[in-house]
This record gives sequence, C-alpha cells and structure tokens, in this order.
Amino acid sequence: MIRFKIKLALRNLLKNKLYSALIIGGFAIGFTACILIALFYNAENNVNTHFPQHENIFRLYDAKQNKSGLDYKLNAILAENYPGIDETCPLGYSYFPITLKDPETKDYTRVTYVISTNNNFFDIFSTEIVSSLGSKPFIQNNSAVITESVAKNLFGDKNPLGRTVQEGYFTATVTAIIKDLPKNSSFKAELLLNSENEDFQMAQECDHGVCIYPVDHFLLLNPDVDPARLSEKLNATIGQFNTSTDSLALQNISDIYLSSLNLGWTDEHTKGNSKVLLIFLAIAILIILLSSINYLNYTVSMQYAKMKEIGINKTNGAGKMHLLVDSLIEVSLGIFIALSISLILVSFLLPSTSILFGREIHFSDVNFRQLLPVFAATITGIVLLNSLAPIYVLSRFNITDFLSGGRKKTGRQIGKQVMLTFQLTVSIALIAVVILIFKQLQYVKHYDLGFNEEHLLRVELPTLFENRKALQNEITKLPFVSESTFSRGYPGHINLSMGSGVDGDEFLVNCIYISDNFLETMGIQLLEGRTFMDGDKNQACMMNEAAVKRYGWENIDDKKYKNGREGGYKVIGKVNNFNVESLHSNLTPVALLYDPDHEFNSLSLRLTPGNVGQQVDELRKTWQRILPDDPMEFTFYNDQFQAMYVKEERLAKSITFFSLIAIALTCMGILGQIFMVSLNRTKEIGIRKVNGARISEILTLLNKDFVKWTTVAFVIATPISWYTMHKWLENFAYKTTLSWWIFALAGLLALGIALLTVSWQSWRAATRNPVEALRYE
Repeated sequence: MIRFKIKLALRNLLKNKLYSALIIGGFAIGFTACILIALFYNAENNVNTHFPQHENIFRLYDAKQNKSGLDYKLNAILAENYPGIDETCPLGYSYFPITLKDPETKDYTRVTYVISTNNNFFDIFSTEIVSSLGSKPFIQNNSAVITESVAKNLFGDKNPLGRTVQEGYFTATVTAIIKDLPKNSSFKAELLLNSENEDFQMAQECDHGVCIYPVDHFLLLNPDVDPARLSEKLNATIGQFNTSTDSLALQNISDIYLSSLNLGWTDEHTKGNSKVLLIFLAIAILIILLSSINYLNYTVSMQYAKMKEIGINKTNGAGKMHLLVDSLIEVSLGIFIALSISLILVSFLLPSTSILFGREIHFSDVNFRQLLPVFAATITGIVLLNSLAPIYVLSRFNITDFLSGGRKKTGRQIGKQVMLTFQLTVSIALIAVVILIFKQLQYVKHYDLGFNEEHLLRVELPTLFENRKALQNEITKLPFVSESTFSRGYPGHINLSMGSGVDGDEFLVNCIYISDNFLETMGIQLLEGRTFMDGDKNQACMMNEAAVKRYGWENIDDKKYKNGREGGYKVIGKVNNFNVESLHSNLTPVALLYDPDHEFNSLSLRLTPGNVGQQVDELRKTWQRILPDDPMEFTFYNDQFQAMYVKEERLAKSITFFSLIAIALTCMGILGQIFMVSLNRTKEIGIRKVNGARISEILTLLNKDFVKWTTVAFVIATPISWYTMHKWLENFAYKTTLSWWIFALAGLLALGIALLTVSWQSWRAATRNPVEALRYE
C-alpha cells in the first residue's frame, strides 16, 4: 500500500510539472541557503573547541581596565605561586606582515602571524610537532618555531632545522617545525618566537618611566579548579607580588571568539561577531518559513484539483488519517527530492563559502552531533506543517462541492493574506538592511581620516638598515615624489603607547616617533604652535586634538608631556585629529615625538598623480640599487584603510545573496497568490469584460490588493529593520544616519517587485477570451 501511495504521489508531482517545480525548487533553494548558514553558524560557535583541553584553557584579563594585555612578568608569578594552575603561557601577537629571510640563500617569504610565547604553548594547545632539535621546541634563547607552510615557502625541500631566519628586528634559529594551526582557532601563528628573549617581545607600554611588555596570558587549569574561585584568590593575593592589577578575571578559550568583551586591539583582528551570526540565523529561519508558506499558498491555489481527489477518497470511505497519510507521503517525497538537490548544491557551493562568509568552511570545523538533531527536527516540522495545514483547509469543504466541481468562495482568505504580508515584510526589511550596510560602507570608506591618504605610499624599512637617509635622498630625486618622511608607527599601526604622566588620571597616549617633514607628507594640519626645529630633537612633541582635550588643556602654552623620561617632552604644537585605527574605534590621544635619528621602520612618500604602476617600478629600481638583497614591501595608505572593512564588505555580499534568495521566494509566493486570485475570479473577469471593462481596469482590480498588502508590510518592516540596523551600527564609533529614504526606497523596490511579479499573471487573466470562462454557464 505504501509503495502504491508513493507511486501515486510521484504521479501527482509529474502531472503538475510547473506546480511541482515551483514547490521543489523553492524548497531546494531554501534548504541550500539554510544548510550553508547552519554550517557557518555552527563553525563560528565551535571556534577553539578543537583544542583537546579547551574546557580547561582560560585567558586572564583585567575586568576593571577591560584589557587582556597584561605584564609579561605575571606569567612566572602565576606559574610558581598558584597550584591550581597546571601550566601557563604568554602570547604576544604581531598581526602585521613581515618579510622573513634566509640570510644564506637570500630567499624570503611574507609572514603575517607572529607570536611570542614559551614551551608551555605546545602542551597547552596540544600542538603537533613535526620535527625538533631537542626535547622542547624552544631549546635556546633565540629559538624560532615555524609551521610546515612557512618551512616549505622559505626553504623548499631543504631541512629547516638549525638554519637561521632573519627579519629587520631579529635573527633567530629554527629549532622546531609544527603542523599548521587549525583554521578554526581565534589566533593564528606562522612564526613562533621564544618569549624569554626580550628582543622577541611584540609591544611595549611605558608609564612614569616604567615599561612593561603586554601579552595575553593563557592558563591550563586543573579540571577540579573552579575558575570563579581562582579569580577571587588571584585578586586577594596578587598584590603581594607588586602588581597593580586587582580585578583579574578568567575567560574560557571557547568563549573568546564570540564574546561581547573587546579586550584590546588583537581582539579586533581575531574575533567574530555574534550579532552578525544572529542576523544570519534569522535569515535562515525566514527562508525556511518563506519556503513553507509558498508550499501552502500553491497547495491552496490548486485546491480545486485537490477537492475532487479528496472528495472521491472520502466517498470511498477514507478517513482523516488516510488523507493525512496521503498528504504526508506527497509532502515527504517533494521535500526529499528538494533536500537531495540542495545537498548537491551545497557540495558545489562549499568551496565558495570564503566569498559568502569571509571564511572557507571545512567539515572538520563543524560539530555534526549538534547539527544533525536540529536538521532532523526542522525537516520533521516542515513535513508536518505542510501536511496538516492543507488537509485542514481542504477537508472543510462539503463533499458535494468536491464532486460537482463547484468553486465555492472562501471569503477574504485572511490566512493567505497574512502569509503574503509576512513575505513582503521580510523582503522590505532585508532590502532596507542591505541598503543601510552599503551606505555605512560608503560612509567609512570616504570619511575624512584627518590626513590625506590619496597618493600616499609607505615603504617598510629593514630595522638594521643604516643608510636610511641615503635611500630617502635617492628616492626624493624621482620627479614624481613630492614629499617624504620617516616614522616609527603610522596611521593604522601604532605599537608604542606611554602613560599620560598625570597623577590620579592615568591614560595611555599612542606615540609615533617622526622625522622632518612628517606633517607635510601626511597632509596633517598644524592648528596651534610651531613646527620642529633642530634644537627640538628628542625634546619636543606635538599632540592631536584628542590628546589636548583629554588633558583638559585650553592651549598648549608651556605644556609638557611627562611620559616618564627625564624632562618629558615640550608640547610645541597641536595638530588635527587623524585616525590611527579603523572607524570602529573612537579617536585616541596621539603624541608625535620628534627624533630624526631614531631607528625608523617606515618611509612614507607623497606621490604626484600619474601612472602608479610606472612609479612603483621606478621606486623598485632605486630600492634595488641600495638594497639589492631585500624585497621592497610597500602599501598605499588608502588600500590599508579600505582593508579594515573587509568583514563589512563580506557581510554586505552575504546578506545581499541570501536576501535575493528570500526575495525570489517571496516572488514565488506572490505568483501563487495571483494565480489563485485569477482562478477564483475568472468568471467575474469574463463578465466585466463582456460588460465593457478595459484591460487596465482589470489589471487595477487584480493588483490593488497587492499594493495594500505591500503598504501594510512596509509599516511593519520599517521599525524592525530600523532597530536591527541601529544595533549593528553600534559596532562603529563613526556611523552613517538611518535616513528615511532608506526605508522608502526599500518599500518602493518591494512594491515594484511585487507588481512586476503580479502583472504577468494579471495580464494573462485580463487578456483571456471571456467566452472561455462563460461558455458553460
């Protein structure tokens, strides 16, 4: 019997090919989108859980100061004095590309992720060591550990162990090779340096002449230790070790990636966004609902064919259970086919998830034990919903209506109108969200950064290079180089901060060491004071408006920046605010320290408008004459700041893609509705045409309800989309306005899409020969 019913269901699907294609196609598209989102959502929620001991790995942070970058010296204190902590390791990050060289062969490779840590790192994170010179990866003070990828890129087939690697500020010996760290981790590492070597520290903070190396501290706790009690113990006893921290807290490593806590600049580079995940989850739920609504709409639209079938079955003794089984089999068959198609589509689209979500999803990143029950429950719910609802609606008709072919009116069919209004509401809200995201992206990309980034190029300098001035002189001879300057640190990257020097009001000031011509080259304006002179060398500085305001100074007369060094720096000028970070962050106090003899790491060049490719080629030739063994690494400042919004650009593309899917499903729902309306009103249309009604009047008659439903949907969607985007914009310190025209445009676009979808079927109904509808009356 079941076999017969399956054949009957298959025959029904094949009998109504267009109807079946719309149902199955809608579900296939919906399932594909939802599976991709589910895989992404699950992978994001399982970041760092691949570490075998992740449940017992915690990061230490200062809850009062809201930062995880704590003094490196804490590592030894924690390891030696707290028995509940099995192991500790510091992590100092550098997420800026460096050129790693083999001084013997002059080969080089670019490395983006560098960390400074100790041997405990490899135990805590269960890192697989491929080969090593000793029992521990770091066997000497200047040890370096590289991943297999870096080893292959730099040394090829040669054995890297014992070989020297070099970068501008360090020289190290490769003492171990490790497997590449899993992609599904919140931190990356291609080159690992021994943190016990002070030359390998990544950052420095100074206050009142006291400097520290801020690092993240990761602790492997004994499984029996309560993290909350350990935090209380730390805060009660840590003061005896001359530390200024008294509000320590612990954060499990699996919570770092999606945590709302932002504990420093490294988090900005390594964290996900839980709000974005919720947006994607909401879109997935909406797509499933839209697919199900389409099925219900099409089922009711084809109710007259179903009426006869159900009527005959009931006449022959079929009860509600028999009808339900028939419906379950037909729905399950269609959903099974749709699911099979969607799995094929997912397999094709999976390699492209890096375009959709900004990361390629691998099955190893996904916890299927969590996903499979959710998938099973979702599919079961869809089958039951789409089986029970049509049976309930269709079984309410009288048997005589089924058998006579009568087309009894169903009133205003409020349920269908509600479902269509819901679909239109979703479409309008998604269109508004997409428009706002692109508007914010345009805002941040064209925001005045406080300096002129156009035609401004930065060249990275080897730290040990001593002929900087000669290089600058040769480069400035090129006709297209109008200005040039050296600096250590630059807009977009500052790795030195010093204390304010104000007792009772301590705050950090970002510091950039600069040489002559810095303001002119960068296009920064001097608002007050004077420029640097020869006598100001290592004695004077300039501060931006944010710093002057933070100090509470009305002017800079006789002011000093007491950063801890003897005598401090005399403040001789105030410059306009300029961004040293992305527009996600507020403007921060910045001090420009004048020291033309400093060991600078970058040369910034102001180029004249022209052929950029040719200009770069000329720069390379000049560079090679002076530094033949070093590659010229350069970045345009406008590209650097544009790259800060890659996540937002990917989000815009992703939401646009899935919004188009939702809108397509809405169009399918509208098509089903107008098909039903046209079918119900065929004789009415025929009578009106016989009585002289024009085609335009018939089109107005059929379309006016859709205009009304779109208006209702617009009223509902506007506050929902406004609230959603208002919360998203909270991620930016500088944000565009939620303009009224965004929602008006979204409503007009939705109305246009609805009317275009409706007009095709409306035109067919309006131009049909009325004799065909009335010949049997």
